[in-house]
Amino acid sequence: MLEFTINSVQKLGLTIGESHAKQFMIYLAHLMTWNKAINLTAITDRKEIIIKHFVDSLAALVATSFPQNAAVLDVGSGGGFPGIPLKILRPDLRLVLIDPVQKKCSFLNSMIGLLTLHNVSTFNGTIEQYAKRPLNYLVDMVVVRALKFQDIKEHVPALLNQNGKVVLYRTDPITHQELDGMFHIVSETALDLPQKSGKRVISVIEIAH
Repeated sequence: MLEFTINSVQKLGLTIGESHAKQFMIYLAHLMTWNKAINLTAITDRKEIIIKHFVDSLAALVATSFPQNAAVLDVGSGGGFPGIPLKILRPDLRLVLIDPVQKKCSFLNSMIGLLTLHNVSTFNGTIEQYAKRPLNYLVDMVVVRALKFQDIKEHVPALLNQNGKVVLYRTDPITHQELDGMFHIVSETALDLPQKSGKRVISVIEIAH
């Protein structure tokens, strides 16, 4: 599985060291154990998890550049996707994982501890609740994989810094109707996942000033 992970990430056009790949192996085992008790993923095949969760999460690194030490918000993180895979490959990122389900946050916290990830925290709640708190800082990137953009877009502007971007993991390109004049497209990248595992569109958008 280690070699499979390294090869699959390389097929995406990214380089991955063995130490990072080993972290993914720990992640995989822990995810599969917890998944028996709480629903983190419907996928149970190990190779499919590697491609459809880990490699897919890393697609954003091909599609756009994350600033060094960027503050990143993963909204609707669930089993930690895309936030934790991004953090494994980019340890400099400062990451907050948001999920409304307490049990999923418990999993995320145990994963953070097991992988000894630094500058990562969880927030048990919705983006709406997160945006209502007093914020210590604005973020550089908001990443969204499991939720519809429509459901979160009104709360995003309060969280982003002036040059901040939203990275959307989608199956099809975003439409101008969805952007509502509030945002505009920075870039859109269509990728084929390895092993004929489907297509991914990464839409990068920012607030229209």
